Amino acid sequence: MTIFKHWKLCLITFLTALSILNNGCQQQIDLTAEGKNISFTYAIIDRSDDRHYFKIYKGFLTDENAFVQAGDWGNVYYHPDSIEVRLEEYNAAHTLLRTQVLDTTTSIPKDEGYFPSPKQLLYYSDWILDEENTYRLVIHHKNSGEEVYAETPIAGHFSLRRPTNSWNMNLMTPYSIQFYPSANAAAYDLLMTFAYIEVDNTTGEITHKSFTRRLNSDLIHTPSTTSQVSYSAFTPHDFYRIIAQSIQPNPNVTRYIDAIDNQPYRCLRLSVWSATQDFLYYKEVSTPSSSIVDNRLEYTNFISSDENAYGLLASRTSTYVDLMLDNSQGHNEDSLVLGAQTRALNFGYYRNSPLFSVER
Repeated sequence: MTIFKHWKLCLITFLTALSILNNGCQQQIDLTAEGKNISFTYAIIDRSDDRHYFKIYKGFLTDENAFVQAGDWGNVYYHPDSIEVRLEEYNAAHTLLRTQVLDTTTSIPKDEGYFPSPKQLLYYSDWILDEENTYRLVIHHKNSGEEVYAETPIAGHFSLRRPTNSWNMNLMTPYSIQFYPSANAAAYDLLMTFAYIEVDNTTGEITHKSFTRRLNSDLIHTPSTTSQVSYSAFTPHDFYRIIAQSIQPNPNVTRYIDAIDNQPYRCLRLSVWSATQDFLYYKEVSTPSSSIVDNRLEYTNFISSDENAYGLLASRTSTYVDLMLDNSQGHNEDSLVLGAQTRALNFGYYRNSPLFSVER
């Protein structure tokens, strides 16, 4: 299931809008005028998910502290009876194929912050998404009849080309990670997960652990016509430095590489995430500026008659491969156990791991 997890990004956008409404220098604001519906909607839907969530906020005016007032449920959420939220599916000819009126849920807790928590209001759909079609989210305001909407294509299935089975982490030169493009995608992220276990030296208790690091410093941009995507800015030997920075020494435990999905020696997962063009536009506009010029653009793909709808509807998906780390590839495990960067972390050889005999 997909929940748009970048709540801090949403928060900055939403509270910036509140600040403009409350403290901006636009002289034409009339505090006695009839109120307008100003919506802030965020969702990134994924074809591989079986449930899709949509976050819908509303703007409000207050003469009090906007950051404090944003914590009031009634200020930031539309009453469910005041709006109808629909998901519509269209084919390549833009013929409407089906429509669903979305229900609400408060079952997904939200981290503490400016907005109400832990309870939050989400709209959801259980549709299976088709990457050949596009999807439109429509917010219908029942009192005024006004509708705002945004559309997105679906980021399509794709796969990795290399690496595919194992990865020699003792390579001192950049390695070209290659994958086939995801249909409708314009940007990619590369993530590496390392899975390991800790065995308590006194009790023998086994704890499964992992950490994930992003390999690319910025989103990988690609033209729509590309037949293959390559990223060559990662040097595999940096893997040991990353481990040393991510795991703290602990003399009370012995560590071993884990076996993802009970696959011996496969302790690495390389994941590639793809996202559609609107996400890329939103990310580029939302990135902090290094310019001394304070004027910032605002990106939204929501359409309304009076331009009072903000937010993002986009799509993403991912693929991954589980990779081996063993001594048949450049003495990788030797470097983990004995190498200068990681030997203080008390890693032992996987063949001595309590998991090894069980899996054999």
